[in-house]
Amino acid sequence: MSKASEYLQFFGSDALKRLHGCAIAEADRGSDSPCHDLARPLRRPQIGLGNPHAPILFLSPSPLDPASTSNEAFQTWLDRESALQQHLASETVQPYFRFVRAVLLELRRRFGQTPGKHDPFDFAFHSWSVRCATENPDRVTEAAVNQCGERHLEGLLATLAPRAIVAMGGPMARYFWWRNQNSWEGWKPMTAMHGQRLTYSQENRSVPVILSVHPYQKDVAYRPEVIGRALADSMRASDLEPGEMKAA
Repeated sequence: MSKASEYLQFFGSDALKRLHGCAIAEADRGSDSPCHDLARPLRRPQIGLGNPHAPILFLSPSPLDPASTSNEAFQTWLDRESALQQHLASETVQPYFRFVRAVLLELRRRFGQTPGKHDPFDFAFHSWSVRCATENPDRVTEAAVNQCGERHLEGLLATLAPRAIVAMGGPMARYFWWRNQNSWEGWKPMTAMHGQRLTYSQENRSVPVILSVHPYQKDVAYRPEVIGRALADSMRASDLEPGEMKAA
């Protein structure tokens, strides 16, 4: 079965219709639409990258650098890591991949497990709320996050069914904070919220959400070990055992 067939089989027609319907409904708005470019033919990935069955979902407000959002680019990074090359061709995406790798290394350490070189690909799925890329994913507007959240993010989360979510950046953190608290009481700057745990409830499931600064944010020590510790407190060691792996 081809990757494209696996992709369609896993997510099913309903999830894809939600995503493409959003773009079709707003085609006349062009780049003003938060769903701009969603329905472009053959653009991959439109949902995310990594393993859709993975226990951890890393959720960003908008896609990573457009040139990097492909399974091939992510696999290239993994291959370079295994060859002990500690850099990427594109400096733009380096902070994100370093962050994910460091989070999973800390999580493995907490569980007393040996890390695998493909852990960021096998045990994590990487997705975003708003489908058009921006120079800085943390600058996506609240309105865009809320609109696309209502139109497709909730359905996507139900389909992925992660055991834990890492909400990266202020827009995603505020999205889950409001749905958890229904109030802004206790809200602080993201540097103070880094590592805080919330609970996201959907369809009789409660999923821990770990708030994190976005690794793209400049002049901020994103402390991935804090997120790794928070995940270890929210998951079980068995969640990182090998299972059925499929590329998105």
